[in-house]
Amino acid sequence: DCNRRTYDEAISIRGLERSIADYADMTRIKKPVRVALTGKKIAVIGGGPAGLTFAYFSSLLGHEVTIFEAGPILGGMPRLNVPEYRLPKDMLDLEIGLVLETGVKARTNTKVGRDISFDEIRASFDAVCIATGTWKERELDLSDADKAVKGVEFLRLVNLGITRNVGKKVIIAGGGGVAFDCAFTARRLGAEEVHVVCLEEADKMCAPPDDLVQAREEGITIHNSRMVSRVLQRDGKGTGIEFFEVSSFFFDEAGNAHIKPASGDKKSLLGETVIFAAGVQPELEFIKNTGISLNADGTIKLDAQTKSTSVAGVFAAGDVVVGPSIVASAVGQGRETALAVHRYLTGKDTADEVLVIGDDGAIVAEPVGREGRPHVVAFEEMWNPEHYEKTPRKKTGASAGISFQERDTGLDRSAATAEAARCFHCGHCDKCGKCVEDCPGLILEMKEEGPEVIYPDECWHCGNCRISCPDSAISYDFPLYTLV
Repeated sequence: DCNRRTYDEAISIRGLERSIADYADMTRIKKPVRVALTGKKIAVIGGGPAGLTFAYFSSLLGHEVTIFEAGPILGGMPRLNVPEYRLPKDMLDLEIGLVLETGVKARTNTKVGRDISFDEIRASFDAVCIATGTWKERELDLSDADKAVKGVEFLRLVNLGITRNVGKKVIIAGGGGVAFDCAFTARRLGAEEVHVVCLEEADKMCAPPDDLVQAREEGITIHNSRMVSRVLQRDGKGTGIEFFEVSSFFFDEAGNAHIKPASGDKKSLLGETVIFAAGVQPELEFIKNTGISLNADGTIKLDAQTKSTSVAGVFAAGDVVVGPSIVASAVGQGRETALAVHRYLTGKDTADEVLVIGDDGAIVAEPVGREGRPHVVAFEEMWNPEHYEKTPRKKTGASAGISFQERDTGLDRSAATAEAARCFHCGHCDKCGKCVEDCPGLILEMKEEGPEVIYPDECWHCGNCRISCPDSAISYDFPLYTLV
């Protein structure tokens, strides 16, 4: 979490990251260079964010990588389930192109377990990474539940250009990101009235806060603390729901909901289309009887240090390991797992390393160092956030109206610059020199690499340096040469 959130409002990290991509001069950025080939072959099952990221870094590390993707095109959830107004597909095409440029091969329309067996893949490759995500929609044990449209499938059909007539009134069961994506998409397909019915209380919604704001702006009605008990249907199609008020609920380790009704009363809500977005889970029928261990919720169990499954040479990354999450998490796991597989294939130990781009553009695995990973500064450790004036978070632009045009248009250059200036630089010295200026003993000197203690024996131990530092970068440990 951003420490600025406790002070006033969190930094718009997503907005700033987008600004870097929007305004960076790509001609000045050195492209990563693939290192010498190792002769090792890796199979990636799944062409979503985790699988693509894993393939990208594995290829740059010199391995021959082939992606097996069940769908007609690479991209996974961002391609088939994230609506166009949220993620323009031309940007996704650009990113996937960068992956394939490294030499990664892709076999689309190839479902493991149907078109090729898992055993065949294991026999043909030196290592396997499972990155199939969480595509299987949870089934609800309700009367006529099969008459409702499944949320993930609904979004997939829309993204593939298969238009759907949802009618003027749509009812969606679910309270997460998929449910609201379905709601916003239904509005863009012409629905004038959209209702979201969910278990969560209003202040405990699991959907992103931005989605709740957008829902209010687009006139979507949210029914909190409600559970669907039956789907009402006409001519084989779900056209309404029966529901009851919920007093409390919880999910067990397997992801099953345990619900306590507030009363025995039930009500009905009629519409023209009913969509269920009750959650997703991994679909792992293809590894049945392979010896790969699973967690209680159906995700793959990994060794925390090696990132390996219970079967040697088989690894996993992304939502298939942690359950439904965000794209950034899947990308991070893909990168970490690429390094883990690289160590496995090259016979290295599991030392703490990170992937970095060297001066020559080559991807290398570097040890973190004897000092370990940097300490993450908490807000309570910051002595002087008052160095920063309280200012509101810069808002990204938004397109007008309800359409499939990109909704979030990002920060303009001036707003991005102002937003970046709000950063506390928590624990990172930005070489401002305030500690040197405020040291009464004159024991500090500003060097090119930052402030340096040149007279440690003459320190007054006054703490002025720590108080004057706007970045909370001074740990005030001894000996004094470890200050910054």
